[in-house]
Amino acid sequence: MAIRAIVVGGTSGIGFGMACRVAAELKPATVIISGRTRPQNIPHANMEFRRLDALSMCSIKQYTDKIKSELDGKLDYLIMTQGIMTIAGRTETPEGIDRKMALHYYGKQLLIRELMPALKEDAKVIVVLDGIFGNAAKLDWKDLDLKRTYSIGNSAQHCMVMNDAMIQFYAAEQKRQGTGARHFVHAFPGAVKSNLARELPWYLSPLLGVAGSLVGVSVDTCAERLLSGTAKCATEGKTEGRFWSNIDSKGKLSSKKTVFTEDQMKKIADHTWDVVDKAIESSPN
Repeated sequence: MAIRAIVVGGTSGIGFGMACRVAAELKPATVIISGRTRPQNIPHANMEFRRLDALSMCSIKQYTDKIKSELDGKLDYLIMTQGIMTIAGRTETPEGIDRKMALHYYGKQLLIRELMPALKEDAKVIVVLDGIFGNAAKLDWKDLDLKRTYSIGNSAQHCMVMNDAMIQFYAAEQKRQGTGARHFVHAFPGAVKSNLARELPWYLSPLLGVAGSLVGVSVDTCAERLLSGTAKCATEGKTEGRFWSNIDSKGKLSSKKTVFTEDQMKKIADHTWDVVDKAIESSPN
């Protein structure tokens, strides 16, 4: 049977590398790559581009509704790599969500929630951000969306930690409902030779580019490690009855992550749906 995959953030960088690897190696496959700009070169005939503004919760909802109505069969992979590197302070979208948090956290979670009915029972869901260095002790439970206490560091920690919590939330819900063996992964890509630094100031972008070229791996190497690590964790996790994993830049399982309580997961999930649903309802579109 054909492999079906959606890669949001798949028009460049790590996402494009992961999309190309799925398209080339998991044949027969159909891969949808989504982002704001169509790549100049789409190297495989089984890849197609669908535009998506992943900053907008309303746009994501419209995108997922259309995908579900048109998809021929169910998805084997949902991969989300969208992100930015910026030193700007809190900068809100028209929907009232910080841009960085919209891309790194809220939009990813909305995609998972809305596309869950379109996932196969053994599908793999991969959030690429930082599944290793998030520190749950630094989470501000009274200001999860950082309306009052925003900083670049706080934003990074909240996005990392809340993504950690949500992969556990989905796995726990699936186990409770007995609805399948989907595996939810939060992956850390490490240093990669990509164009993620394009939104940094002119005086910082070249420095990061040089550093990346010295210590970073290629996009293709990163893609191979994350995909093979996900496959291995899914196989081992199914045997162990564990349906979530945090993996490092080599694709190896991290066994040192905080395990959230049911109440903690519910609080983060309720907060997340409150933010994204209000954003969708407030949109003029």
